[in-house]
Amino acid sequence: MILDVFAVSLVLSLIFKRRIFHLHQTDIRFVYLFPLPFVLQFLPIENRVLMMVISYSLLLFLLAFNWNIPGFKFIVIGSILNFVAILLNGGRMPVYGPLAAAMGLRASIKHALLENFEPILLIGDIIPAYTPWGRKFLISVGDVLVYIGLMVFMLTRPKGSSLERAL
Repeated sequence: MILDVFAVSLVLSLIFKRRIFHLHQTDIRFVYLFPLPFVLQFLPIENRVLMMVISYSLLLFLLAFNWNIPGFKFIVIGSILNFVAILLNGGRMPVYGPLAAAMGLRASIKHALLENFEPILLIGDIIPAYTPWGRKFLISVGDVLVYIGLMVFMLTRPKGSSLERAL
């Protein structure tokens, strides 16, 4: 779903001439390292919890260095919530199994289906999300915060942008 949110944010940014035209004014520290935590999550490592701890620790480290960029506070808080859910569930994001089955969804390597409702699901994947183009997902509260952060980042002009200077 993150790719869907990124695509929508990108299109809106183009339409409203927002951040996409001002990326050169955004100082994202260690931007070249951001793909690494996500690559680590898909490695076929037997100790899943250790891999997720390493992955999320690196991600949170990178995000913390960019705390002052619009939207990153939401992304940090959402990532922490997702990390806690994954950590408390043995290295996989908890997903409410009956809801996933009703939507025709299957668990990936990063997910664990829980057949009974448990408190961990309050920060797990329990929110149904549908795109206008027919894709469907279960997302978490943390995901919602990450998506809000991404939208804020993509739709906020950096301070001192050419438009603000013209006004």
